[in-house]
Amino acid sequence: MIRRLGRYVGVAYPPRTQLPLMLSWAVGLTALFACTVGTVSRWRPDGGLAITAVTLVVDMLLLRALDDLRDHGYDREHHPSRPLPSGMVTERDLLTLVAVGTAVLLLLNAHRGMVLAALGVQLAYGIGVMTLEWRTGRPSADRLGLQLALNLPIQTLLSLYVYAGFLRAEQQQPNLAGLMAVAAATFGGLCLELGRKTTRRPRPGERTYVTVLGPALTSAAAVAAAATATAIVLAITQPWRPGAAGYGWGWLLLIPLLLPATAAARFAAGATGWPVALTRNYLPAMYASFLAVGLLTEGGLR
Repeated sequence: MIRRLGRYVGVAYPPRTQLPLMLSWAVGLTALFACTVGTVSRWRPDGGLAITAVTLVVDMLLLRALDDLRDHGYDREHHPSRPLPSGMVTERDLLTLVAVGTAVLLLLNAHRGMVLAALGVQLAYGIGVMTLEWRTGRPSADRLGLQLALNLPIQTLLSLYVYAGFLRAEQQQPNLAGLMAVAAATFGGLCLELGRKTTRRPRPGERTYVTVLGPALTSAAAVAAAATATAIVLAITQPWRPGAAGYGWGWLLLIPLLLPATAAARFAAGATGWPVALTRNYLPAMYASFLAVGLLTEGGLR
């Protein structure tokens, strides 16, 4: 089983792409929190942040396994080379991974109080929603809008878990700016979800938002999600206002928006879909900009 799961991770959750994304999510979002809390004058990554980063890496692996379980029937017909239909792993392998991984994450965070509670809520929701869909087939996976509405909160809850870790480490109380940063992270994730499924010629039976919105509107919605994420972080850092948290340096938050904007422009010019590199690198770039602004402004390393 261990060998099978090792091969599964290499194919379904390649570390070269997933590790940078998860680590940048944990560290970059935490740095943005530090930037927007005026009472934090000196922020440094600590052991708690390391636990948060490891938790995100493992948590998303478990969600990937649950997603493969849920889509087993669809993949058998449309993507027979995927790990489950190809026989690389079995359903029992993935269920074992989810059970053991969940226990490890809860133990790893057991001493963190409200951080553990935030993680518990996220795990309960994510595992519950995906297991219900897998076991009952409801709601139908073909109802993409409803699926998106049910699955997107999983990312929001993970960002709230990161926020809880920051609040505990810095002995802070929740504030509006922090919750807005969580919203920005959610809109960034929405851009990736829409952008990676933007195609001009979907395959027969392919689940893609273009079958509901059309290619042009799906692409525009993805850019709008990225623009909304950028607008939110600019609103909380206010780089144009002297004395604000992100004065001057906050304009760096605009740079990641160039990636989805360029992808949409190429798609409008005739590309079959959004370029993979631009789409995949948007979220790491967004979180890297959060880290840069957090380190260069109030609350940064001193």
